[in-house]
Amino acid sequence: MSLRRVLEPAIFLAAYVFLDQISFIHSISHLSITPWNPPAGLAMAFLLIRGIRWTPLVFLASLLADFLIRTPTTTILPAVLTAATIAGFYGLLVHILRRPLGLDISLHRLRDVLLLNVGAAVGSLAVAVLYVGTFVWFGQLDPARFTAATTRFWIGDMIGIAVMTPLLLVAYRFVPRWPSPRRTAEAALQGLTIVLMVWLVFGIRAADEFRLFYLLFVPMIWASVRFGLDGAVLANLATQGALIIAIQSVGHESTTVTAFQLLMLVLALASLALGAAVAEGRRTAAALQARQVELAHISRLSLAGEMAAALAHELNQPLMAAMAFARAAQRLLDNNPEDSTKARAAMGRAVDEAQRAGDIVKSLRQFIGQDRLTREMVPPARLIADALALVAPEAKRLGIRLAANPDKSAPDLPVDRVQVQQVLVNLIRNALDAMVKADSADPWVALSAEPEDGAIVFEVADCGPGIAPDIGERLFEPFNTSKATGMGLGLSICRTLVEAHGGIIWLERTGPTGTSFRFRLPLDPTEKD
Repeated sequence: MSLRRVLEPAIFLAAYVFLDQISFIHSISHLSITPWNPPAGLAMAFLLIRGIRWTPLVFLASLLADFLIRTPTTTILPAVLTAATIAGFYGLLVHILRRPLGLDISLHRLRDVLLLNVGAAVGSLAVAVLYVGTFVWFGQLDPARFTAATTRFWIGDMIGIAVMTPLLLVAYRFVPRWPSPRRTAEAALQGLTIVLMVWLVFGIRAADEFRLFYLLFVPMIWASVRFGLDGAVLANLATQGALIIAIQSVGHESTTVTAFQLLMLVLALASLALGAAVAEGRRTAAALQARQVELAHISRLSLAGEMAAALAHELNQPLMAAMAFARAAQRLLDNNPEDSTKARAAMGRAVDEAQRAGDIVKSLRQFIGQDRLTREMVPPARLIADALALVAPEAKRLGIRLAANPDKSAPDLPVDRVQVQQVLVNLIRNALDAMVKADSADPWVALSAEPEDGAIVFEVADCGPGIAPDIGERLFEPFNTSKATGMGLGLSICRTLVEAHGGIIWLERTGPTGTSFRFRLPLDPTEKD
């Protein structure tokens, strides 16, 4: 047996008993019915990280704490039943959260934080009812106090889970790194602000503490917005610790302490939700930026391909002419064979080199036309949503409304997600450029996707001024543009990417009332339009 397998349970037991001891305040009938119960948060975090196979250890910890801390009032049967209730229900809650509901203990999504808190609210309420009910049944608690005791126990467990469990889960995935002096100073200032606000709430004796309690929202919001979930869990711990110290120093009665803990619970849940939303938003923005970089990379590759294709087309004709002239020179020299050996050899090499150049051009064009796709099954609605997310900031800046109406029942497409997004983004940006020139009170760009004869037809429409006839005739050719700063390769790139998927792209309509582009992608990648 490894040392870790021995130390880990021992550390958990010691931590559980220690937290139970320091939080054993304002209890009812000297039972573990308190308005602050961090062992519940420790148990939840331990089971979430290590798995429900450790549920018996939670049972042992609860039983051990009862006999070490509450010996005068502890009897064997109620202690065993209540310890089994705590371990069993929190083990069941962890199982439900992890398996059917898919909780990610990294808490990287707002969904996971909300799921943890809602599950904790339901689970701790069930534990509270059974825990208090057990002592009422065995005559150790007056039935008239059942409601008050259940409320206090539920608030205590809930605030314990809200403060301790996210803190321990964040600490579990924490990667040590030295923070910048500026961030360290800001975090220290937030801690001082928490202490100051707690002093203002409880230090001014003439003030109504309940009315001033909302001052604590200021540092909590500050920490959550600036540092995300990491800041929220640390601020929750600091605020709860300062709050308990202040309450004990002032000497409030138990009902008042429970009321303050209920307010602290609301504050903790709000800061966790805000911190999780901020952290998730930052990760989404980073992923969006990475996708922008990826799309830009694809665009550059496609641009290089289109330019190479155009250059290959232009270079092929003079190379062929050079071959023709070289062969003509050979025939002329054949007519005058005097000392023509060296000239004939030189012309032969010229022909060989010209042929080699033609082969290089041919291989380049073959490389450009290869089907280099990373296909995956993607819903058409998702392709449109991702493309809109990429251009939404630009559209908002220009004051142009984006609309999407994809057929959500359309089947998934086997496509290269990034390349199809690039097509949509290019078409949308062309539409945005057109809308800038339009004199419209309500400029808009609309996207749709509908199934049609074994394929999905995408449409990007706008209400711009339309496309000039001279441009429309050569719309999808490289270097064809009406923009002063454009290279005329956007639509050519779109055609290349669509055709690589076996599809086609076309101009559906254009005129003074707007323009519509459509492209069709087959559901069967082996088929080509």
